[in-house]
Amino acid sequence: MSDHATLPIDRAVAAGEREFRELADFAPVMIWRTGTDRQGDWFNKPWLAFRGRSMAEEVGEGWVEGIHPEDFDRSSSVFFHAFGAREPYSLEYRLRRHDGVYRWIVETGTPYERGGAFAGYWGSCTDITDHRVAQRSQRVLINELSHRLKNTLAVVQAMAEQTFREGRPMNAAITCFSGRLRALAAAQDQLIATAWEEVPLSDVVEATVLPFDCGGARIHREGPPLILSAETAVSLTMALHELLTNAVKYGALSSDTGTVTIAWSCAEPAGGRFRLEWKEQGGPTVSTPLERGFGTRFIERGVGCRQGGGSRLLFEPDGVRWVLETELPATSAHRAQVA
Repeated sequence: MSDHATLPIDRAVAAGEREFRELADFAPVMIWRTGTDRQGDWFNKPWLAFRGRSMAEEVGEGWVEGIHPEDFDRSSSVFFHAFGAREPYSLEYRLRRHDGVYRWIVETGTPYERGGAFAGYWGSCTDITDHRVAQRSQRVLINELSHRLKNTLAVVQAMAEQTFREGRPMNAAITCFSGRLRALAAAQDQLIATAWEEVPLSDVVEATVLPFDCGGARIHREGPPLILSAETAVSLTMALHELLTNAVKYGALSSDTGTVTIAWSCAEPAGGRFRLEWKEQGGPTVSTPLERGFGTRFIERGVGCRQGGGSRLLFEPDGVRWVLETELPATSAHRAQVA
């Protein structure tokens, strides 16, 4: 196959002058060379270390054995076309590393001459696997952010429609809507802090309660460490905000002696369910409202239902009680069992 009198391994030895070898072997990339026969006749140390093979094993077509079978035809087509046209090229393919793992490589090749005549190709290869993984993660993140942004805007739209439809004076409606937006923003802050994944239940409760009870004397919270899904965290934040707002205006927090207890537990550790209870005490006598506003409807229907749970809002004479039971992420159920 070769149009040279010497074999590729002989050419590899001839290419090993000390100065050139030092320069190429200390380069931070994998470097290779072919002759006019398209056969590899030299590879630098980074290449050989990556492949875990000797020069004798790689020269000729030995190195081709490392190309992923799914990338072989495409890579060969690009290389052969460029070689025939005597033009530079660049391509990406998977190359088997010394440990058997295929890594994504970006390869560039450029023809070179000796004495005015085409002599073969010099090329370099760089491992870009980590870069590709980062790019893929970025695309996933962008898609996820787009999805969550649309969901958030839908929540804002629903809040606006319901708040300004409830017949309250405009100033009161604006104040109410602003409070709901702040609660939603607090929920988003929690999710951003955990990369839009899972959120500690205690953090959700603390962040929502803090503006209403800075000293921690009137709103008691207690429960084991549990983790909520992103969707449940947002819904719970909104529900607690509605309960707190109503408690300040009409319920236990409207009097000097009233208190609120927020307690949660893992109702079914094996099945991954949790139970949260809100209970007001020491405030005015409670009666069932004649009409259900946005907040009440949201608390009763918008929290936990999608996760296969249930929500009950009870207007008991001594104080409002809210009971939520819903599913936990698998990681949280596991933590509860360990604890």
